Amino acid sequence: MITSYRLDLLVELCKEFEEVGIVTSKGEEKGTLKLASYEAYLKKYKNLKIYELSSLKISYTGESRGTSFFLYPQVVFKMFKYDILLLEGVTNLINNCYLAPISRLFGKKIIWWDPGYSRAVRTKRRKLIDGILKPFVKLTQIQMSYSTMGEEYLKNYMGAKNCFTNLNTINTNYFESIQNEVSSSIDSYNFDDTQVRLLYVGVVEKRKKVEELIKYVTKLNELSNSRKFVLNIIGGGNQLEYLRNLYDSQETVFHGPIYDKEMLKKFYFESDLFVLPGDGGLGILQSLLYGLPVLCIKGADGTESDYIDDENFILNSTEEIYDKLRTLKNINRKSYKNYVLKVSSEQWIERLISRLA
Repeated sequence: MITSYRLDLLVELCKEFEEVGIVTSKGEEKGTLKLASYEAYLKKYKNLKIYELSSLKISYTGESRGTSFFLYPQVVFKMFKYDILLLEGVTNLINNCYLAPISRLFGKKIIWWDPGYSRAVRTKRRKLIDGILKPFVKLTQIQMSYSTMGEEYLKNYMGAKNCFTNLNTINTNYFESIQNEVSSSIDSYNFDDTQVRLLYVGVVEKRKKVEELIKYVTKLNELSNSRKFVLNIIGGGNQLEYLRNLYDSQETVFHGPIYDKEMLKKFYFESDLFVLPGDGGLGILQSLLYGLPVLCIKGADGTESDYIDDENFILNSTEEIYDKLRTLKNINRKSYKNYVLKVSSEQWIERLISRLA
């Protein structure tokens, strides 16, 4: 399923290739699986083709992610006109089990694009998935990971033989255009010990552990009269209304989904810290591009070790967030002043193309 942020990155490939085709399921009306609006991109890029196909959605439970299975063989027929296939990894597990061998049979160059696995302990379920996918990964000529941790995982457990790390999955053109504002925000920043402003932007679902973060903030405010914590939560999801009904207050404010980066900018510039209690790497990347440091857990999605400069802001468990916030004294934002130079989408494209040479 092609999301808005992913489409915004992939359309940049149209500048480098004769034609770029994207196969996507129809998605949902809202939430994580909302299909990107792509009509404007089709007008701008005449060599862009988007194939929206019917699929059977296989939902997730707990911290697992969902996937979709294309109901008809159109996806196979579409691939015949392309020389290179970029396959989403485990999140496209069912389709890849037939796409990889058929593509190889017809002499296509295949790139397996996968985050790997970032949990401290491999579950039985994950070991089973790795066992199923290993022979299909071996059929691909190139494997591309989201992080250094993911690259090692692909090599050690998924049969990757020609793997490389390619940081970033979003288009950074916007962040390049606001670098002066980011720098000014960092230069003028002062940490106020009496009022700490926390920010969470992302999907409000159980796997994100937003409720745990809210409870920590509530507890911190109950135990201290000299310091107040305010948590702004931006995003939609299947837990949003449930949590809003339970916890909405002056200390914990729910803003719902905000997709406009110019509107989001104010929240990032006026916050002290972005806190990610559960999984996810996009939230880390976007925060640092705005110049706002991130506090997260190890294994958020593997990218945290590549993105976050201060290792003390990468914790071993969600439970450690409370103690870290309680003892928080100062925050250094200077190292993220020109962060876009490290993770620009232009570099992402260049690294990908260099591997195809």
